[in-house]
Amino acid sequence: MPDLRNVLLELHHSIGEIPFLAFTLLIVIVVSFGAIPRSTELATSSAAGLAGSLWSNNQRTLVINSTTNLPELGIMLVSLFGLGRLGGIATPLGSNLSNIYLIFLVSPIALICKWILKLKNRNIKFLMVLAKREKKLIYWHMMMSLLMFGFASSVYWILTGTCQFFHHSRVSQGLDQTSLFTATTVCFCGVGIFLFFESKLKYSRPELYEDIADATFEASWSRFFLGVVVLCLSCYILNDFFAVWSELYQAKFVQYSLFPTIHYFVGSLISSLPEMTVAVGNYERLSSPDLNTALGSASQSCMTNLLIAGLGGQYQSCI
Repeated sequence: MPDLRNVLLELHHSIGEIPFLAFTLLIVIVVSFGAIPRSTELATSSAAGLAGSLWSNNQRTLVINSTTNLPELGIMLVSLFGLGRLGGIATPLGSNLSNIYLIFLVSPIALICKWILKLKNRNIKFLMVLAKREKKLIYWHMMMSLLMFGFASSVYWILTGTCQFFHHSRVSQGLDQTSLFTATTVCFCGVGIFLFFESKLKYSRPELYEDIADATFEASWSRFFLGVVVLCLSCYILNDFFAVWSELYQAKFVQYSLFPTIHYFVGSLISSLPEMTVAVGNYERLSSPDLNTALGSASQSCMTNLLIAGLGGQYQSCI
């Protein structure tokens, strides 16, 4: 099977810059607004149904938001096993910030714009009332998301020796065992801290996890695997497209001193589109349990990213 990156580069050379940009942008739009939302809904609804039937209803929120992290897991596994590169660990770490601004800023704004276009102004008022009533819950998820991002940034620095905001670099394959062990330990500490505080939230407000809307949940392994495959393939395609754009137009970005920041924000955004899909869908239901699920698209997904990176580091330290 030909490498998608090489195919795209050959296509660029054969048809020229403008047709190439138009063609690839069209595919990106179709994948971002078609394949990813539909496959995310298929995977998460099936996962929630399976969680409810196999474990208990209070695990559905975590399972829904953890399912959206499967593209990060897939990219890391391809990097570790397929390419033999440790750099794949940076993928789950790098998407934590995009989880935060997509779920807490972009998703509500996108939903409000959608309601304005559909003349559903009453829904905006209901969302504001809900946000005011549940401000402590919002603060909790925001603080936990920032805490998980802090852990992820620390691990990124341990692995690369650089700050992810100002310098984009590949993770070196020459890392010593001490650095890997330290990074893995920090990841698992972050996961443990999150689970501790979430257990306290579940104890104080069990209805947030028990009463989420479940009309679309269907316990189906076939639907789950189909959704996961399409979701991971979609994110893989977008990542390859972005890598090719970076290679072709890096010099132009560097000329205006924008490339490192744009690379970080846009690159991490790609693998966080499933989280945004879940957040928008749950914000729209205008209930406290579904608001908790939407906010968990940031906090729980950031925690799951730490777990994925920790498992990748653990594997690498054992070989």
